[in-house]
Amino acid sequence: MKKCFLLPAIIFLISLVSCAKTGVDPKEEDNDQGSKPPFEIWMGLKTGSTGNWANIEWKVVLPDGSYFNQLPPEGFLEFSKNQTGGTWGAFVMNGNTGSFQNQYETIQVKKISDTELEKVGYTNKLYKLASVNGSKLSGKYNTIPNWSVIPNYPYGPNDAQPMISFNANGTFNDQGIFVTDFLRPHKDPQRAPGNGTYEIKNFTLILNYSDGRKITKAFSGALNNQVTATSELVFIGGNPLYNK
Repeated sequence: MKKCFLLPAIIFLISLVSCAKTGVDPKEEDNDQGSKPPFEIWMGLKTGSTGNWANIEWKVVLPDGSYFNQLPPEGFLEFSKNQTGGTWGAFVMNGNTGSFQNQYETIQVKKISDTELEKVGYTNKLYKLASVNGSKLSGKYNTIPNWSVIPNYPYGPNDAQPMISFNANGTFNDQGIFVTDFLRPHKDPQRAPGNGTYEIKNFTLILNYSDGRKITKAFSGALNNQVTATSELVFIGGNPLYNK
């Protein structure tokens, strides 16, 4: 009889030691891709915009229902209720209806699905961004739509240009994605081309350059579409970038 009670006790103690070592409840473990950031982001084309990916509205919603009506270009590694550059308000849902409201706007919404909201009285909708944690990209992303097929593309393969290449092994090559003067791409060292390694978490792209620089930018897919290695459209710093 003693042996019957002893074995479960030993297993229980081993489990406690294992949890103490990792600091993680095994039931709560999750991979990077499935982890959820501590907020939601809703995006949609602004009223009157059809297919204009440069004219986007954003709603960053915290668990307490407060929301921020802009996308922080630098990303979310230090995002808090002290965030400036936009306006805070309240997001409330009662059943399938609700509203976004701050001192400048009141937007009535109706739930279509867990990732889609109808803006009552408007054609354009709001879409909940899919998590991008742990994503790896493979392709060349440019601010110019259809850059790879337009006949008058103004840059040569090795020229500074508004392009950044990502590899699935976690490396990148920035040919000038943040440069403002392509005739003098190194004029501003903080924006100069370079290469290094990257990671993506909490809707933030983290670029670690080989020269020691670190740049962070907000990062997401389009609407409620999942980001894949070869996504044709992603948003960096709130700006659309095209993979062809």
